[in-house]
Amino acid sequence: MKKWINKRNISIFIIIVLSILFIYFILPISIPLITALVIALALNPLVNKLAYKIKSRKWSVTIIYTLLLTLTGFIIFLFLTKLIDQIVLFIKDLPNKINILITVIEQYNDKMKAILPDEMAVTINKELQNFVASLRDSIANYLSVENITEVVSSLPGFIISLVVFLVALFLFMLEIPNIHKFIKQHLYPSTYHEVYKIYNKIGHSIIGMISATVVLSFITWLFTYVGLLIIGVDSAFVISLFIWFIDILPIIGATGFTIPWAIYAYIVGDSTLGIQLIILSVILLVQRKILEPKIFGTGVGLSPLPTLISMFIGLKLLGFIGFFIGPLFLIVIKTILESGLIKTDFKI
Repeated sequence: MKKWINKRNISIFIIIVLSILFIYFILPISIPLITALVIALALNPLVNKLAYKIKSRKWSVTIIYTLLLTLTGFIIFLFLTKLIDQIVLFIKDLPNKINILITVIEQYNDKMKAILPDEMAVTINKELQNFVASLRDSIANYLSVENITEVVSSLPGFIISLVVFLVALFLFMLEIPNIHKFIKQHLYPSTYHEVYKIYNKIGHSIIGMISATVVLSFITWLFTYVGLLIIGVDSAFVISLFIWFIDILPIIGATGFTIPWAIYAYIVGDSTLGIQLIILSVILLVQRKILEPKIFGTGVGLSPLPTLISMFIGLKLLGFIGFFIGPLFLIVIKTILESGLIKTDFKI
């Protein structure tokens, strides 16, 4: 134990504590900058290869940056065009679906009046009426002028963050060699060697995490979209995107939408659709629970159990962004321990 407590390890411990404080307090408001740095590091090998061929890093960064923005902008344009069309169709059909629900509830009321005692039937009827009224109010509030104004008022902040991200991405891509040189000047050769190994491992893990997230998201969306197409649901594209977004949320998941939808289908008398949605819910739940730890574990170099624990703790401490930061922080700790910077071969 005494061998473990020395000046070097204490310094490393202080750095880790400061890093934790940084992650908790500073990171949530620095997402555009952190994202820009991560993407710049991921693109740096490609920038270096092109710079070696054309003998200019500035032109290399400019070319790759322009291609990245052009490709991303084109994909977003196609996506938004399709999404807006589907949303318009969905909103047009929404009143019809609500009217069908009201008609079915009224039919159930007539049946209950014939079977149940008058007092019980009246009570159930009032509860159903309250449910329909609250449903209408919720939809009206969601589409209210106040909510639309709130969304519009948040656009300036989003635009500022987007501009900061785009400028920071270009500058990080350009300045990575200078940042690397600055760090090297302030480290001993042995320390620099260890830090460089850690940097490489973390870089590979970050790329693995991004790849794992993209793969898992694509699989979820593909299962959902194909399933809805097979079922024959209208506006399958926009609904699959909505379910995909909900599925990203670790606590809710895709079944937080598909199961209530299945219940609604049963209520309005479409039992076939209800059964199909239940089957789709089971498929989405199983593939999510099986693939998530394995894909994330393989991508970031962690086994499924630590990956799951780090996701949960990160989610509780930092919210949604902690779902991704948790495994990243665990990668950093694991890499530092494996590098030998902190000795763990001690007994208490």
